[in-house]
Amino acid sequence: MSETALDRVARALNLIPFIASNPGLSVVEIASRFNSTPTQISKDLSLLHMCGLPGYSHLELLDIDYEDPNYVSVTEAQVLDQPRSLTQIEALTLVLGLQLLGELASDQSEALAISALQLRISNLFGEQLAGKVTVADAIVDSPIARKISQAISHHQHLVIHYTSASSDSVSDREIFPLEINYHNGIGYLSAFATEARELRTFRLDRIDAISVGTSDPEFIETVVRPGGGQELSDIEIEMGRDGFFFIEKHNEIVTSFHEIGERFRITLRVTPGEWITRTLLAWPSQITVLRPTDLADAIRERIASALANYH
Repeated sequence: MSETALDRVARALNLIPFIASNPGLSVVEIASRFNSTPTQISKDLSLLHMCGLPGYSHLELLDIDYEDPNYVSVTEAQVLDQPRSLTQIEALTLVLGLQLLGELASDQSEALAISALQLRISNLFGEQLAGKVTVADAIVDSPIARKISQAISHHQHLVIHYTSASSDSVSDREIFPLEINYHNGIGYLSAFATEARELRTFRLDRIDAISVGTSDPEFIETVVRPGGGQELSDIEIEMGRDGFFFIEKHNEIVTSFHEIGERFRITLRVTPGEWITRTLLAWPSQITVLRPTDLADAIRERIASALANYH
């Protein structure tokens, strides 16, 4: 995904204090820490090497040693030896994220550590943050989310009353919960469906009721053991310029993509099922399924059936 000039400037400003505090890392290690590539980090270091304070002689320029890609250090950081201060938006994002983590923490020591960090950040900004947002009870504080978190920490089976979007049905599912994640404000439960013997994902807002079953601390070893769950499959699709928005919306299943002229070719890694068919059909613009062919055939048949209903 292409980055903006602002993204690169922000990373460059963070690079110098990070390297100054962690001398001797390789370019590859730095790239991993900054979720970037070694090539891009090398370009950033080359650019920073020509930056400095007014005067712009060798005395004012940043002094960076990066000729050896396996050992990068900063000899003279000028005024960039300290990390950047958080903006109000960054601080607000951290405070809200920490509150979410605190609600989900099952261990008391973790909850106390998260609360202490949240308080430190809040105290740094004082009323600047207090006047920006009022936090109310949300799904993270719901009885269902709390009961699931407790079941995860105690390795307990659950029975959930669930409304499925892929099959338009309501049923009771026996599951072994693994973890809760949040994406775009929506909670998702990753769990092992004991009857289907598959790893599946359930939306928290589609769980109407829940009951706790037996505790089985050793069951998770069966779940994570190779062959314990359904294998993932690669799907390759091609679409127009709105492929950028598709990648943003479904980034959790996108493994790679590249642009071909005015089109995007995107590779997805998913658990096969009705849900991916519906996801592709629901996209407002045209999507061409390149592989697998059976998925492409299934989508063509579904479209033909839908069009036949209009005649």
